[in-house]
Amino acid sequence: MFSRKTIWFLIFILVISLFLFNINTVKVELFSNNTVIQSPSPENNKQIIEPLTKSSQQPKAVLVEEASNEGYIVECSQESFVEEEGYIEAQQQYLQSLFNSTSQDRQLEYVLFAQLPSDKSRLELLLEYNDKFPNNSLALMEAVSLCANTSNSKCNKSLIDLAIASDKDNGAMWLHSAIFFASQNDDDGVLTSISGLIKTPFFNEKYGERIKLFAQAVEGGGAYDFHTNIVGGIGIESARSIGFTHIFNWCKEGGAITKTNACLKLGRNLEKRSKTVINQVIGMSIQKLIHKAEGNLELEQSLEKASKRLLNPLNSIEFRKASSLMFNNEKLLHHWLDNFDLIGEVESAEVLIEEAIYISQEKGTNLCKTSELQ
Repeated sequence: MFSRKTIWFLIFILVISLFLFNINTVKVELFSNNTVIQSPSPENNKQIIEPLTKSSQQPKAVLVEEASNEGYIVECSQESFVEEEGYIEAQQQYLQSLFNSTSQDRQLEYVLFAQLPSDKSRLELLLEYNDKFPNNSLALMEAVSLCANTSNSKCNKSLIDLAIASDKDNGAMWLHSAIFFASQNDDDGVLTSISGLIKTPFFNEKYGERIKLFAQAVEGGGAYDFHTNIVGGIGIESARSIGFTHIFNWCKEGGAITKTNACLKLGRNLEKRSKTVINQVIGMSIQKLIHKAEGNLELEQSLEKASKRLLNPLNSIEFRKASSLMFNNEKLLHHWLDNFDLIGEVESAEVLIEEAIYISQEKGTNLCKTSELQ
Protein backbone atom coordinates (compact mmCIF):
# COMPACT_ATOMS: atom_id res chain seq x y z
CA MET A 1 0.00 0.00 0.00
CA PHE A 2 1.05 3.61 -0.48
CA SER A 3 2.59 5.38 2.48
CA ARG A 4 0.90 8.58 3.68
CA LYS A 5 3.93 10.52 2.40
CA THR A 6 3.42 9.18 -1.10
CA ILE A 7 -0.30 9.91 -0.95
CA TRP A 8 0.38 13.56 -0.09
CA PHE A 9 2.70 13.91 -3.06
CA LEU A 10 0.18 12.24 -5.35
CA ILE A 11 -2.51 14.64 -4.09
CA PHE A 12 -0.33 17.59 -5.05
CA ILE A 13 0.40 16.19 -8.51
CA LEU A 14 -3.32 15.44 -8.99
CA VAL A 15 -4.31 18.99 -8.05
CA ILE A 16 -1.84 20.49 -10.52
CA SER A 17 -2.83 18.00 -13.25
CA LEU A 18 -6.55 18.70 -12.81
CA PHE A 19 -5.87 22.43 -12.92
CA LEU A 20 -3.96 22.15 -16.19
CA PHE A 21 -6.60 19.76 -17.58
CA ASN A 22 -9.32 22.31 -16.86
CA ILE A 23 -7.32 24.99 -18.68
CA ASN A 24 -6.71 22.80 -21.69
CA THR A 25 -10.37 21.79 -21.92
CA VAL A 26 -11.97 25.23 -21.68
CA LYS A 27 -14.69 25.11 -24.30
CA VAL A 28 -17.04 27.87 -25.33
CA GLU A 29 -20.38 27.36 -27.02
CA LEU A 30 -20.14 29.78 -29.90
CA PHE A 31 -22.88 31.87 -31.42
CA SER A 32 -25.66 30.04 -33.18
CA ASN A 33 -26.28 30.79 -36.83
CA ASN A 34 -29.29 32.86 -35.82
CA THR A 35 -27.32 35.22 -33.64
CA VAL A 36 -26.74 38.67 -35.06
CA ILE A 37 -23.88 40.74 -33.71
CA GLN A 38 -22.57 44.06 -34.87
CA SER A 39 -18.88 44.33 -35.61
CA PRO A 40 -16.96 46.79 -33.47
CA SER A 41 -15.35 49.75 -35.10
CA PRO A 42 -11.63 49.32 -35.92
CA GLU A 43 -10.80 52.21 -33.60
CA ASN A 44 -12.48 50.67 -30.58
CA ASN A 45 -11.06 47.25 -31.40
CA LYS A 46 -7.51 48.54 -30.93
CA GLN A 47 -7.73 48.87 -27.20
CA ILE A 48 -4.46 49.64 -25.49
CA ILE A 49 -3.79 47.93 -22.20
CA GLU A 50 -2.11 50.48 -19.99
CA PRO A 51 0.97 49.45 -17.99
CA LEU A 52 0.08 48.26 -14.51
CA THR A 53 0.79 50.54 -11.57
CA LYS A 54 2.34 48.60 -8.70
CA SER A 55 0.45 49.00 -5.46
CA SER A 56 2.45 49.62 -2.31
CA GLN A 57 0.46 46.79 -0.74
CA GLN A 58 1.49 44.26 -3.38
CA PRO A 59 4.40 41.87 -2.65
CA LYS A 60 7.63 42.48 -4.54
CA ALA A 61 8.80 39.97 -7.11
CA VAL A 62 11.68 37.79 -6.05
CA LEU A 63 14.03 37.33 -8.97
CA VAL A 64 17.31 35.45 -9.26
CA GLU A 65 20.45 37.17 -10.45
CA GLU A 66 21.33 34.59 -13.09
CA ALA A 67 20.90 30.95 -13.96
CA SER A 68 23.13 28.47 -15.73
CA ASN A 69 22.26 27.38 -19.24
CA GLU A 70 22.81 23.78 -18.20
CA GLY A 71 19.34 23.66 -16.66
CA TYR A 72 20.18 21.19 -13.92
CA ILE A 73 17.50 20.97 -11.22
CA VAL A 74 17.69 18.72 -8.18
CA GLU A 75 14.75 16.33 -7.99
CA CYS A 76 13.61 15.44 -4.48
CA SER A 77 11.76 12.38 -3.26
CA GLN A 78 8.16 12.70 -2.10
CA GLU A 79 9.22 11.08 1.16
CA SER A 80 9.73 14.52 2.72
CA PHE A 81 5.98 15.02 3.12
CA VAL A 82 4.57 14.55 6.61
CA GLU A 83 2.97 11.23 7.45
CA GLU A 84 1.23 11.76 10.79
CA GLU A 85 -2.14 10.06 10.84
CA GLY A 86 -5.07 12.39 11.22
CA TYR A 87 -3.22 15.45 9.92
CA ILE A 88 -6.13 16.67 7.76
CA GLU A 89 -8.66 15.74 10.43
CA ALA A 90 -6.74 17.79 12.98
CA GLN A 91 -6.71 20.75 10.60
CA GLN A 92 -10.47 20.66 10.17
CA GLN A 93 -11.13 20.20 13.88
CA TYR A 94 -9.09 23.30 14.60
CA LEU A 95 -10.81 25.33 11.87
CA GLN A 96 -14.18 24.28 13.26
CA SER A 97 -13.13 25.49 16.70
CA LEU A 98 -12.57 29.00 15.32
CA PHE A 99 -16.34 29.43 15.22
CA ASN A 100 -16.17 30.49 18.88
CA SER A 101 -13.30 32.92 18.42
CA THR A 102 -13.87 36.65 18.90
CA SER A 103 -10.85 37.50 16.74
CA GLN A 104 -11.59 39.09 13.38
CA ASP A 105 -8.72 37.19 11.74
CA ARG A 106 -9.70 33.81 13.20
CA GLN A 107 -13.32 34.35 12.20
CA LEU A 108 -12.19 35.10 8.64
CA GLU A 109 -10.25 31.84 8.56
CA TYR A 110 -13.37 30.03 9.79
CA VAL A 111 -15.78 31.44 7.20
CA LEU A 112 -13.33 30.89 4.34
CA PHE A 113 -11.96 27.44 5.12
CA ALA A 114 -13.91 25.47 7.76
CA GLN A 115 -16.28 22.68 6.82
CA LEU A 116 -19.79 24.08 6.59
CA PRO A 117 -22.29 23.58 9.40
CA SER A 118 -25.44 21.73 8.39
CA ASP A 119 -27.63 24.82 8.64
CA LYS A 120 -25.48 27.45 6.90
CA SER A 121 -24.04 28.03 3.44
CA ARG A 122 -20.61 29.55 2.82
CA LEU A 123 -22.31 32.67 1.50
CA GLU A 124 -24.40 33.06 4.66
CA LEU A 125 -21.28 32.76 6.80
CA LEU A 126 -19.49 35.39 4.72
CA LEU A 127 -22.44 37.79 4.87
CA GLU A 128 -22.64 37.38 8.64
CA TYR A 129 -18.91 38.02 8.86
CA ASN A 130 -19.32 41.21 6.84
CA ASP A 131 -22.02 42.40 9.23
CA LYS A 132 -19.58 41.97 12.15
CA PHE A 133 -16.40 43.04 10.40
CA PRO A 134 -17.22 45.20 7.36
CA ASN A 135 -15.00 45.98 4.39
CA ASN A 136 -12.73 42.94 4.34
CA SER A 137 -11.90 42.55 0.65
CA LEU A 138 -11.13 38.82 0.81
CA ALA A 139 -14.48 38.03 2.41
CA LEU A 140 -16.39 40.37 0.10
CA MET A 141 -14.70 39.07 -3.05
CA GLU A 142 -15.68 35.53 -2.12
CA ALA A 143 -19.22 36.62 -1.21
CA VAL A 144 -19.75 38.39 -4.54
CA SER A 145 -18.37 35.36 -6.38
CA LEU A 146 -20.87 33.07 -4.62
CA CYS A 147 -23.72 35.54 -5.18
CA ALA A 148 -23.44 34.99 -8.94
CA ASN A 149 -24.65 31.41 -8.49
CA THR A 150 -26.97 31.79 -5.50
CA SER A 151 -30.35 33.33 -4.85
CA ASN A 152 -30.08 35.51 -1.75
CA SER A 153 -31.83 38.82 -1.05
CA LYS A 154 -28.59 40.27 0.31
CA CYS A 155 -26.91 39.72 -3.04
CA ASN A 156 -27.73 43.14 -4.43
CA LYS A 157 -26.15 46.33 -5.72
CA SER A 158 -25.52 47.56 -2.17
CA LEU A 159 -23.33 44.53 -1.46
CA ILE A 160 -21.50 44.97 -4.77
CA ASP A 161 -20.86 48.62 -3.96
CA LEU A 162 -19.42 47.63 -0.57
CA ALA A 163 -17.16 45.06 -2.22
CA ILE A 164 -15.92 47.54 -4.82
CA ALA A 165 -15.24 50.16 -2.16
CA SER A 166 -13.13 47.65 -0.20
CA ASP A 167 -10.76 47.05 -3.15
CA LYS A 168 -11.65 49.60 -5.83
CA ASP A 169 -8.21 49.67 -7.47
CA ASN A 170 -8.21 45.91 -8.06
CA GLY A 171 -9.56 44.81 -11.43
CA ALA A 172 -10.35 41.34 -10.06
CA MET A 173 -13.03 42.79 -7.78
CA TRP A 174 -14.65 44.55 -10.73
CA LEU A 175 -14.55 41.25 -12.64
CA HIS A 176 -16.63 39.58 -9.92
CA SER A 177 -19.00 42.53 -10.08
CA ALA A 178 -19.37 42.09 -13.86
CA ILE A 179 -20.06 38.38 -13.46
CA PHE A 180 -22.69 39.04 -10.79
CA PHE A 181 -24.54 41.59 -12.91
CA ALA A 182 -24.34 39.25 -15.92
CA SER A 183 -26.05 36.59 -13.78
CA GLN A 184 -28.83 39.13 -13.15
CA ASN A 185 -29.10 40.12 -16.84
CA ASP A 186 -28.28 43.68 -15.80
CA ASP A 187 -26.61 45.17 -18.88
CA ASP A 188 -25.88 48.52 -17.28
CA GLY A 189 -24.28 46.82 -14.29
CA VAL A 190 -22.03 44.68 -16.49
CA LEU A 191 -20.98 47.61 -18.66
CA THR A 192 -20.22 49.78 -15.64
CA SER A 193 -18.20 46.97 -14.06
CA ILE A 194 -16.15 46.34 -17.20
CA SER A 195 -15.51 50.06 -17.52
CA GLY A 196 -14.34 50.14 -13.90
CA LEU A 197 -12.12 47.10 -14.41
CA ILE A 198 -10.35 48.70 -17.37
CA LYS A 199 -9.48 51.78 -15.31
CA THR A 200 -7.96 49.93 -12.36
CA PRO A 201 -4.20 50.18 -11.78
CA PHE A 202 -3.70 46.50 -10.94
CA PHE A 203 -5.38 43.10 -11.20
CA ASN A 204 -4.94 40.49 -8.47
CA GLU A 205 -7.14 37.45 -7.89
CA LYS A 206 -5.32 36.93 -4.54
CA TYR A 207 -4.62 33.29 -5.28
CA GLY A 208 -1.35 33.17 -3.34
CA GLU A 209 -2.76 35.27 -0.51
CA ARG A 210 -5.64 32.86 0.10
CA ILE A 211 -3.37 29.82 0.03
CA LYS A 212 -0.95 31.37 2.51
CA LEU A 213 -3.86 32.41 4.73
CA PHE A 214 -5.03 28.79 4.85
CA ALA A 215 -1.53 27.59 5.76
CA GLN A 216 -1.31 30.25 8.47
CA ALA A 217 -4.74 29.31 9.79
CA VAL A 218 -4.10 25.58 10.24
CA GLU A 219 -0.65 26.24 11.68
CA GLY A 220 -2.45 27.95 14.54
CA GLY A 221 -3.87 24.54 15.47
CA GLY A 222 -0.50 22.82 15.59
CA ALA A 223 -0.24 21.71 11.94
CA TYR A 224 3.30 22.95 11.51
CA ASP A 225 4.37 21.40 8.20
CA PHE A 226 4.30 24.41 5.89
CA HIS A 227 4.57 22.42 2.67
CA THR A 228 1.68 20.11 3.52
CA ASN A 229 -0.43 23.06 4.62
CA ILE A 230 0.23 24.77 1.29
CA VAL A 231 -0.83 21.62 -0.60
CA GLY A 232 -4.08 21.74 1.36
CA GLY A 233 -4.53 25.41 0.48
CA ILE A 234 -3.93 24.69 -3.22
CA GLY A 235 -6.57 21.97 -3.08
CA ILE A 236 -9.13 24.32 -1.54
CA GLU A 237 -8.28 27.06 -4.02
CA SER A 238 -8.61 24.67 -6.97
CA ALA A 239 -12.12 23.76 -5.81
CA ARG A 240 -13.31 27.37 -5.97
CA SER A 241 -15.71 28.08 -8.81
CA ILE A 242 -16.13 31.37 -10.67
CA GLY A 243 -19.28 31.83 -12.72
CA PHE A 244 -17.74 32.71 -16.08
CA THR A 245 -20.70 31.02 -17.77
CA HIS A 246 -22.73 34.15 -17.02
CA ILE A 247 -20.26 36.37 -18.87
CA PHE A 248 -20.04 33.99 -21.81
CA ASN A 249 -23.82 33.91 -22.09
CA TRP A 250 -24.00 37.69 -21.82
CA CYS A 251 -21.45 38.15 -24.61
CA LYS A 252 -23.09 35.45 -26.74
CA GLU A 253 -26.32 37.42 -26.83
CA GLY A 254 -24.70 39.97 -29.10
CA GLY A 255 -26.58 43.18 -29.68
CA ALA A 256 -25.34 46.74 -29.54
CA ILE A 257 -21.83 47.74 -30.58
CA THR A 258 -21.23 48.95 -27.02
CA LYS A 259 -21.81 45.49 -25.65
CA THR A 260 -19.58 43.82 -28.24
CA ASN A 261 -16.74 46.23 -27.56
CA ALA A 262 -17.13 45.71 -23.81
CA CYS A 263 -16.72 41.94 -24.26
CA LEU A 264 -13.59 42.40 -26.35
CA LYS A 265 -12.12 44.80 -23.81
CA LEU A 266 -12.94 42.46 -20.95
CA GLY A 267 -11.35 39.53 -22.77
CA ARG A 268 -8.27 41.57 -23.64
CA ASN A 269 -7.84 42.72 -20.04
CA LEU A 270 -8.21 39.20 -18.67
CA GLU A 271 -5.68 37.91 -21.19
CA LYS A 272 -3.07 40.57 -20.45
CA ARG A 273 -3.65 41.39 -16.77
CA SER A 274 -4.97 38.32 -14.97
CA LYS A 275 -2.54 36.56 -12.68
CA THR A 276 -4.02 33.07 -13.09
CA VAL A 277 -3.64 31.15 -16.34
CA ILE A 278 -7.24 29.95 -16.24
CA ASN A 279 -8.47 33.58 -16.24
CA GLN A 280 -6.08 34.45 -19.07
CA VAL A 281 -7.39 31.55 -21.14
CA ILE A 282 -10.96 32.61 -20.33
CA GLY A 283 -10.11 36.09 -21.60
CA MET A 284 -8.82 34.65 -24.86
CA SER A 285 -11.95 32.49 -25.16
CA ILE A 286 -14.19 35.55 -24.78
CA GLN A 287 -12.30 37.27 -27.59
CA LYS A 288 -12.49 34.16 -29.77
CA LEU A 289 -16.23 34.10 -29.14
CA ILE A 290 -16.58 37.55 -30.68
CA HIS A 291 -14.17 36.97 -33.56
CA LYS A 292 -15.89 33.68 -34.41
CA ALA A 293 -19.20 35.50 -34.71
CA GLU A 294 -17.60 38.16 -36.90
CA GLY A 295 -16.05 35.52 -39.15
CA ASN A 296 -12.58 36.80 -38.34
CA LEU A 297 -10.75 33.49 -38.68
CA GLU A 298 -7.28 35.05 -38.55
CA LEU A 299 -7.74 36.62 -35.12
CA GLU A 300 -9.52 33.54 -33.82
CA GLN A 301 -6.65 31.25 -34.84
CA SER A 302 -4.07 33.69 -33.51
CA LEU A 303 -5.70 33.58 -30.07
CA GLU A 304 -5.90 29.78 -30.20
CA LYS A 305 -2.15 29.56 -30.82
CA ALA A 306 -1.43 32.14 -28.10
CA SER A 307 -3.45 30.17 -25.54
CA LYS A 308 -1.40 27.04 -26.27
CA ARG A 309 1.90 28.94 -26.01
CA LEU A 310 0.80 30.37 -22.69
CA LEU A 311 0.79 26.90 -21.13
CA ASN A 312 4.27 25.89 -22.27
CA PRO A 313 6.13 26.81 -19.05
CA LEU A 314 3.56 25.01 -16.88
CA ASN A 315 3.68 21.88 -19.03
CA SER A 316 7.47 21.69 -19.08
CA ILE A 317 9.66 19.05 -17.45
CA GLU A 318 11.63 21.88 -15.86
CA PHE A 319 8.55 23.15 -14.03
CA ARG A 320 7.74 19.66 -12.78
CA LYS A 321 11.25 19.29 -11.40
CA ALA A 322 11.25 22.80 -9.93
CA SER A 323 7.88 22.11 -8.27
CA SER A 324 9.27 18.96 -6.71
CA LEU A 325 12.20 20.94 -5.33
CA MET A 326 9.92 23.79 -4.23
CA PHE A 327 7.97 21.45 -1.96
CA ASN A 328 11.21 20.58 -0.23
CA ASN A 329 12.41 24.15 0.13
CA GLU A 330 10.35 26.66 2.05
CA LYS A 331 12.13 29.66 0.61
CA LEU A 332 11.27 28.64 -2.96
CA LEU A 333 7.68 28.01 -1.94
CA HIS A 334 7.33 31.44 -0.31
CA HIS A 335 8.84 33.10 -3.39
CA TRP A 336 6.51 31.25 -5.76
CA LEU A 337 3.39 32.26 -3.81
CA ASP A 338 4.49 35.89 -3.49
CA ASN A 339 5.41 36.12 -7.16
CA PHE A 340 2.14 34.47 -8.21
CA ASP A 341 0.09 37.42 -6.97
CA LEU A 342 2.51 40.03 -8.29
CA ILE A 343 3.75 38.87 -11.69
CA GLY A 344 1.32 36.04 -12.44
CA GLU A 345 1.25 32.26 -12.71
CA VAL A 346 3.30 31.88 -15.89
CA GLU A 347 5.98 34.35 -14.93
CA SER A 348 6.22 32.96 -11.39
CA ALA A 349 6.75 29.49 -12.90
CA GLU A 350 9.55 30.83 -15.07
CA VAL A 351 11.18 32.53 -12.07
CA LEU A 352 10.81 29.32 -10.05
CA ILE A 353 12.61 27.34 -12.75
CA GLU A 354 15.46 29.88 -12.88
CA GLU A 355 15.82 29.97 -9.12
CA ALA A 356 15.66 26.15 -8.88
CA ILE A 357 18.51 25.87 -11.39
CA TYR A 358 20.53 28.47 -9.52
CA ILE A 359 20.27 26.91 -6.06
CA SER A 360 20.56 23.35 -7.43
CA GLN A 361 24.03 24.14 -8.69
CA GLU A 362 24.90 25.92 -5.46
CA LYS A 363 23.71 23.36 -2.90
CA GLY A 364 23.03 20.14 -4.81
CA THR A 365 21.12 17.27 -3.23
CA ASN A 366 21.40 18.85 0.22
CA LEU A 367 18.33 20.83 -0.82
CA CYS A 368 16.18 17.73 -0.33
CA LYS A 369 17.24 17.18 3.26
CA THR A 370 15.44 20.06 4.94
CA SER A 371 12.28 22.13 4.57
CA GLU A 372 13.71 25.08 6.45
CA LEU A 373 14.33 28.44 4.91
CA GLN A 374 17.70 28.33 3.09
